[in-house]
This record gives sequence, C-alpha cells and structure tokens, in this order.
Amino acid sequence: MVKIIERLRYSKYTKKVPFNWKLYFQYFLSNHESYPISMKDELKILVTIAADYGNLGDIAITHAQIKFLSKHFPNYKIIKVDVEDTYKLINLKKFIHSNDIITIIGGGNMGNLYENYENRRKFIIHLFPDNKIISFPQSIDFRTESSLNKSIKVYSKHQNLHIFAREAQSFELMKKCFKNNHIYLVPDIVLSLEMEESTYNREGIILCLRNDLEKKITNNQKERLILSINKKYKAVTNYDTFIYNFTKESAAKELESIFFAFKKAKVVVTDRLHGMIFCAITKTPCLVLPNSNHKIAGTYKKWLDHLNYIIFVEDFDVKTIIEHIDTLYNSKMEDMYCDLDLTDRYELLLEVLKDKKMTSKPNLNILKNLFDSYTEKNKGFFKGIHGWMYKGFTLGKVGLLLYFINMDLDFFIVICMSIYKI
Repeated sequence: MVKIIERLRYSKYTKKVPFNWKLYFQYFLSNHESYPISMKDELKILVTIAADYGNLGDIAITHAQIKFLSKHFPNYKIIKVDVEDTYKLINLKKFIHSNDIITIIGGGNMGNLYENYENRRKFIIHLFPDNKIISFPQSIDFRTESSLNKSIKVYSKHQNLHIFAREAQSFELMKKCFKNNHIYLVPDIVLSLEMEESTYNREGIILCLRNDLEKKITNNQKERLILSINKKYKAVTNYDTFIYNFTKESAAKELESIFFAFKKAKVVVTDRLHGMIFCAITKTPCLVLPNSNHKIAGTYKKWLDHLNYIIFVEDFDVKTIIEHIDTLYNSKMEDMYCDLDLTDRYELLLEVLKDKKMTSKPNLNILKNLFDSYTEKNKGFFKGIHGWMYKGFTLGKVGLLLYFINMDLDFFIVICMSIYKI
C-alpha cells in the first residue's frame, strides 16, 4: 500500500491535480474539528502558522507577533492558530468578515527548504481571498524554480497580500518574484521585544550552534572551534535554540529560560539567527557565524552592525574567532554601544495593518450572499445533492455538478462545508 501511495504521489497524473483540490484533500485528511471562537461579530486578527514545536526562534516570533498586535490593536480579538491547526481554518472561515485581518507568522520558512510550512502559507492565502493578509517579516529561500513558481501562482491571485521581508536580500528577491503583491522591509519582529537590562554578574561562554540543514560550518570546523574555546575558557556550556522534549504548555517557560541564560553569559557564540537576536535584545556580547543562507548576514548588516557587542565573522578562521571572543569577553558592558531602539522601523508595518482600504471582490461577495439566501430556503434540494454525491461519489459527479451550477471548486466546497458543517 505504501508503495502504491508513493507512486501516486510522484505520478504525472498527481502533478496535474489542481492546487486547491490538494489543499482540501489535506483538510479532509487532517483532524478538522471546529476551531473554538467566541463571537462572530468581534473584530479579529488571526496569527496563523503559530509555532507549536520546539524551535525557540519561532516561538519567540509567535510571542513577539502576538505582543505587537495586542499592544497596537487593543479592540481586536487576537486568535492564535497553531501549525497543526492550519486546516481547521476552513471551519473558522464562516466567522471571518472582510474587515478582519489575517496575519501569517514571520520567520525563515518561506520557501521549499521547509515546504510543509510553505504549503500551509499557500493554503491560507488561497482560503481568504477577500481579507487583507499580512505576512510578518520573513526570509525567502526557494531552492527550486518549480516550487517558487507554484507559490508565485497562488500569491499573485491575492489582491490584498502584503509581504514583509526582514533583510535586504529577501526584500529584493520578493520584489522580483511577487510582482503582483505589496512588498516591504522591516526588522525581524523579535527585535521589537523590550528587555530589562541584565543585573547579573556575567560569566562563562554559551555555545549555541546549529546541527541541521541550515548550518554552514562543517562538523570538523565545529569540533576544532569547540576544542579551542574549551582550552582557553573554563565555564563553557551548550544551549541550543531547539528544544527536543517540547510541549506547547512549556513554550513561555523555555523562552524565559534562554533569555535568563543569555543575560548571565559573558559571551555567546552562535550561528543561529535568533541566537544573535536574543543577544541583541538582552544586550549580551555575541560572536556570530554565518548559516547556509543569507538571513544572518542580511539581518546583521541591515539592523545590528552598529552594536559593538555583536561581532559577525563571515569567513571561518579559528584564530580570528578566538581573538574576537577575547575582545568581547574582556570588554566592560558600560563601554559598549547598546542602543537598539528600532521602534520607528516598524511604523510601515503598523501603517499597513491599520490601512482600512480593502481590495475586495464585490461580485463574488454578492454571489455568496445570494447563494446563502437561496440555500437557506432550499435546504432539502441541497441535502438531495449531498446524498447523491456521497452515494457512489466520483470526480465525474463533481465535474457535472460544477458544470450545472457554474461555480469554481473551492467556492463550492467552502459553501457545502458551511451548509453541512463538515
């Protein structure tokens, strides 16, 4: 059976299946119980693809995004939709009005390196054609043209999609690729978090180094570096930003733990973007190495290179790295430039969030209202259709039905699920 499924997945026939069919097929395969929501008429902001896994960088993004929205939109209900709950949005759709705002989590998952998240992003963009959608600050990393083209096709159909990049290279790539959408540049949203000055006596070195698809330094280079640091310094500890035994309930506690650890360290050595960002907001001296793409170098050069307590080393050389660590380790914090106020850099994001102009599809809205009104008066007729479809269900019947009612597939499925509460 597994072999049959794999053959189907990569067959030429599967590739021809329309994108929206695949999305709804994913929905039916998922746990699609109703997503809880209190009031239909409240103003709402959705925070979608929220981190429900152990990456503390993404957890920090989710935390910062919700905090940012709660601060600036006190009259809106902020609804967090976790990654695993993405397909439940089909049930939530009927509670969403055109003046509600859909936000997509920021981060570094725009692309096919993490295709599972990119598919969810396309699903959300496809599902809410009449709402303003704002993708919070992202880095883009498409490594195949076919995957990029699929995203361009979905993104370009949405008239009110606003995509924020968090560094210059992603900004330029997004402008080039997503010409039909609105593209902007602001810092990673975690840099909007305000932290109190550390009052601890700093000591020791924390190593926060990757061991995944995004690492740039080789295992051999990593071992040499760790050996050299351990030889020179006594208190050296490892603290990764990925928590393997993670539960959603422990997210806030784990985030506080890493902030606490960084505030107590003399120096952090990292090749993780949010390792660097956590150091920036906790004012912790940091030696930064590059990762496999442009996001660390771009973020440092655009937003953080004025901070002399953060040193970015682009080319790997153990001797140079140790010299920079020495400089950071032996410097006094009061002698370091620590002004990280990027508040004004988020004005553009706020402006777009607060903009009341909507690019809606009035004809489609009118058609939906008419359809809702008609179905309310003729539920018996549609129950008959429902029974006919499920008795010997075939794609041929769907095609025939769509031909008679002259309706596109995604509209038809959403309406049916709305009527029958599937």
